This record gives sequence, C-alpha cells and structure tokens, in this order.
Amino acid sequence: MCSKRLRNARYYLSEFVRVSTRQNHHATFYFDLDDPYSTIMLPVLIEMEQAFQISFDIQVVEPRKPEFIPEQDAQERYSLIDAGYLAQAWGLDFPNLIPNQKRLKPEALRLLLLHRNTTSEWLELATKVTDAYWHGDFSVLHKLIANEKALDMFDVAGVLKNNTEQLYNSGYYSGSSIHYRGEWYWGLDRLYLLKNRLQKFSAQEHKALYYPDWGRVRVPSRPQDNVDMYFSFRSPYSYIAIARLMQHKNKYPIDEISFLPVLPMVTRGLPVPRAKKLFILKDAARIAHFENIPFGRVRDPLGDGVSSCMALYFHAPKEQQFDLIYKLMTDIWSLGKDVSQETYINDICKQFSIQPDKVHKSLKTKDYEDNLSNNMKNLSRLGLWGVPSFSKGKLTAWGQDRMPLVFSRAFQ
Repeated sequence: MCSKRLRNARYYLSEFVRVSTRQNHHATFYFDLDDPYSTIMLPVLIEMEQAFQISFDIQVVEPRKPEFIPEQDAQERYSLIDAGYLAQAWGLDFPNLIPNQKRLKPEALRLLLLHRNTTSEWLELATKVTDAYWHGDFSVLHKLIANEKALDMFDVAGVLKNNTEQLYNSGYYSGSSIHYRGEWYWGLDRLYLLKNRLQKFSAQEHKALYYPDWGRVRVPSRPQDNVDMYFSFRSPYSYIAIARLMQHKNKYPIDEISFLPVLPMVTRGLPVPRAKKLFILKDAARIAHFENIPFGRVRDPLGDGVSSCMALYFHAPKEQQFDLIYKLMTDIWSLGKDVSQETYINDICKQFSIQPDKVHKSLKTKDYEDNLSNNMKNLSRLGLWGVPSFSKGKLTAWGQDRMPLVFSRAFQ
C-alpha cells in the first residue's frame, strides 16, 4: 500500500492501458457547493483542462457525512479562513460567507446539475453560480435560471444522492476531490501530485497562470513570533511535518518552535472511518516519497507505543526533544519498529541521555497526562482539533500543507 515502486508500477500500467486503448486524459471532479475548497478549485481546473488536455466528468455531491468530520463546527469555521489563505496564495478570489447564503442553495444546485456538453462549459457556469452563491447575489442566480432549462427539485435531490453514493462506492468520502485513474487528489493542496503524474506521461510543461506563492498571503503574525506545533506520534502527517523541519533546520531555527504532543484522535474519541484511514496512509506515503522522506514500513504505535513515546519525550532534555521526536517517528513510520518494547526504550534512553528509571515509572503513573490535557485544551481554544497544527502570533493553521504559511519562504 505504501510502496513507491508499486505505486509507480500502477501509474505505468494505467498509462499503458490508456495509450493502447487510445483514451484521452480523463478524470472525475466531485464538487460540493458548500465546501469553499471546491469553489476555489474552479478557475484552476479550467487552466488544467487547457494545459494538460484533460477532461473532467463533473459530479455535484452532498456535504460529507458527520462521521468523516470530527469537530464539524470547528472545521467549517476554520475552512473559511483557510480557504481565504489558500486563495491568496494561488492568486484567486474568495469572498466571506454570507449569513443568508443557505436560502440560495436550491437555485444554485438546479443550475449546477444541468447537463453540459463540455467540461469548460460547466466550469464556466459553475464559476458564475458559485460566485453569486458565496456573495449572496440572488439577482444573478435568477438571471442565470431564466436562461436555462433547469431540473426540478425532485430531480436535484435524486441526482445529488446518486452522485454522492458513487463517491462513497468509489472508496472516498469528500467533495473538492479529483479521481484520476485509480487515485484521489483532494483540493488545491494535491494538484501538484496530479500535475506531476500528468507531466510524466505526455502532458507538456507549461507556465501556470495559477500556482501557490505563500509570500502573497497577508497573515496575522510577525516573523519574530515563535511557533507552537501540536503533533501526534500516531499521525503520519505529523511525521512528514517533523521530517520536513529536519530537512530545513538550517533555514528555520528549531529552538524557536515549541513541540506540543497530543493523544491520537481515536484515543480522544473522535471517529476515523476505515475509508479515511486508508486514504490518509496512502496519501501520506506519496507525499513523503515526493519530499524524499523515508516512509513505508509502518508499525502502529496506538496504545503502549504512544505511551512510551510520551514518557520518553517528557523526560528528555529540552535541547534533545526535537531530535528525539524525529527518531521515534522515523522508527514508527519508515522502519516499522515496536517503540513499546523495553529494550527499545532503554536504547533510546542511552542515545538521548534520558534516565530510564524515570521513563518506566512514568509509564506506570502516566504523569504526563496533565501536559497532554493542557495541550489539547489549548489546541481547542485555537479552534483546531487535528494535527499537525500550528500557532504563530494570531495565525493558526492545520496540516503539513500549511508549513509554507507558518514558516514563511523557508518551505515554499
């Protein structure tokens, strides 16, 4: 599942089938009207269609099921802020949410579910519809409807349901995503992986009109502000973030970062359905391989492994903590080591000048739990829930994809 060699073999086999059967590049885009990440993808997809000669089958879907959205209210609030940052980075426009926006939804969906002959026609229509929807402009929607033979509301509900069932039956769970020949690409954050794949196979290099430049983003922080990083030893994305920090430690002073561990989502009672687990693991693997980060032989540390990591971390000398995190997570996510074994714990203690008796006592008393609880409370106060998350001045950000935003051009 995590093998780079097998993934590349699948790519080449898929391309061989495409070429031998004389198929054009074709993908499916799942669009969620209420998801700001879907809205800001539209102009970029128009450019991709022209640049890579790729066509898109458009499926308008319902919002994600609750079990796929831990802390739903917090996620929805954060997504509006984050989509604004992402739009700035890509040179796109994105409006604020309008309080009465929901009453425009039936009209907007009726327009979006009209059948179009080409991808470009639908994308152009969708750009107009979503712009009116997010700006709360009833008059524009009514003018568009007057010129179209729209579906009635019964058909809208039925088509939405069928499209959403197709999404889940395909093994994924979220709109704002592209499915291309066996792989999923979520949002603008994964387009670089799709573009890289297309450029391997006949699609020509081109100068992109839209591309991420995080220097464009106006952020509520100053360069001198220190960074708080919340992470979990069981999160593959946290591992990627730590590994990227290790790669760039000469560009950014590590001692200005406070590393704040939290318990895994499952331990905190937050749902992680199987489809989401599988996607996260596959997605993390391909990001890691793209970034030249070792990844593949995985040993899930849930339970005793996480406890061992916590006990070791909280008893390590402060100047050794970052190197210790990197060592533990590399062993978990690329070497498949059992970090709960006593021999392993003792070896780490020797390596990092940690007193083993304190670690073993800590494993019995769980004396680190107050620290974990405080970290989780602070993360919640920031309006965040998952890891890795970052706080810098008044800036808060979730995910390793936002490292260029937090750490400036060091990670551009």
